[in-house]
Amino acid sequence: MRVLALFALAANSALAQPLHPDQWISARGLVTVGANSRRLTEGLAGAKTTSIELNPGINLATFYGSGTVYTRKWFGVTADLRSDLVSVEPRSGGARISQPSLRGAAAATFRWQPSTYFGLEGQLGWHGAMLSFLTLPPQPAGIRLGTTGPAAGLVISVDPTEHFGFQVSAHGQLGFGTASGLALLFAGNARFGFVQVGPLDLGIALSLEFQPSGYTVNDFRTDEQVWRLGLGPSFVIRQPAPPKELVGVSAPSVVGTVTDGDGKPVSNATLSSQGIGASTDERGVFALEGLAPGPANVRAEAAGLRAATKEVVVTPGTPVEVKFVLVPPTGPGSIKGVVRAGPGKPLAGAKVTVGAATLTTSASGEWSVKDVGPGPVKVKVTLDGYAPADEVVQVPPEAPANLDVTLEPVAQRTKAKIRGVISSAAGPVAKATVRIVELKLKQGVKADGRFEAEVPGGKYTLIIEAPKHVTQTRPIEVLDGDQAIFQIELEKTR
Repeated sequence: MRVLALFALAANSALAQPLHPDQWISARGLVTVGANSRRLTEGLAGAKTTSIELNPGINLATFYGSGTVYTRKWFGVTADLRSDLVSVEPRSGGARISQPSLRGAAAATFRWQPSTYFGLEGQLGWHGAMLSFLTLPPQPAGIRLGTTGPAAGLVISVDPTEHFGFQVSAHGQLGFGTASGLALLFAGNARFGFVQVGPLDLGIALSLEFQPSGYTVNDFRTDEQVWRLGLGPSFVIRQPAPPKELVGVSAPSVVGTVTDGDGKPVSNATLSSQGIGASTDERGVFALEGLAPGPANVRAEAAGLRAATKEVVVTPGTPVEVKFVLVPPTGPGSIKGVVRAGPGKPLAGAKVTVGAATLTTSASGEWSVKDVGPGPVKVKVTLDGYAPADEVVQVPPEAPANLDVTLEPVAQRTKAKIRGVISSAAGPVAKATVRIVELKLKQGVKADGRFEAEVPGGKYTLIIEAPKHVTQTRPIEVLDGDQAIFQIELEKTR
């Protein structure tokens, strides 16, 4: 009743949590440290003497560790270890004696799990113990007896929520060798999970045990009843439940599961092969039915995860089971887009600069670049007659990003005028020429020595030349819409 009351209180405090995903327990373990109370009776067996009863003893320390790993869906290995430091004294008086005891067991575990919330385990293995016997004459003082023998047990486990579960178990251990006898163990533990670290659900376990035992050695009998209470860390590892589609799936077919890098099921993943498609359910389970026998390429895709492909051989009569693990992509992506001057006005020949690469838009204004990012990438677009555009696009890993750019035309500039008269002491110089260096422009003067040129506003260098005259160089600056007028008289060469 005390065990049932303990678990009823624990369940009421945790059932408000959401149910855990549809996954089966693949491993569990716990380590607890706590206190212990025992009642111990010792004496010669049979009618040779009356047994002497001891005062109830209290453990000074207790340690309990247990772990189970299921190597298959129905088979696993269990290991248990218990250690007590006992302090007791005879009820009739005498010195208090403190002695350690150690019990351990290893067993093969056969597990039946009809649902994700309930499991039944049968255990069959071997146990060994180093028992502390308080001895009476004529036995030597301080004797310690070791026992060994087969062990069998039954464990019922219930996991109603993701972070709460409990187990109730009963075990029997039959001693052989130096000491013969029988030890029973009735145990229960409740665990509360708090932190998910990869596949591990870490938490705290509270355990309560009752262990009655009796051993006989050389007609010396020891009977013991032990209560143990412990608290300590625990863990549970879950794996996706086996696909229910394995039962009754029409063959030939491919069935399996899709999980992410943390072992969590991926729902709504897309599976395809031979033109046949399917999706995973909330457990990450899928079934591709109606495939043709022989080699097949099965592809799994899910949003935000890197696609994976596996080669299988489809056989009639037996579904092929495949497990996919999809991880987030990390490699570079690509960018594509269109450069326009407005709706329906693509711009051909625009220069698009992405990092160290420069490319030119096509006749339809389209452009694309590969192997960039992931992350923010700067893009610059230029074209004569239009204001340049600087953009930043977020490139997803191993996926394309789209960037359409609209360029604004530059306002029409009013050109400036440079006017002047080239002459010499003898009059106009008809064969003189004027060169504007920055524009690579060369212009001859008229018969009366006049010239005129329209240029964008800016700074320029004018070079005036004529046969048999000294060349002159003159800097000049004009603004848009302005004009510069000057007169230059050339000197004859000597």
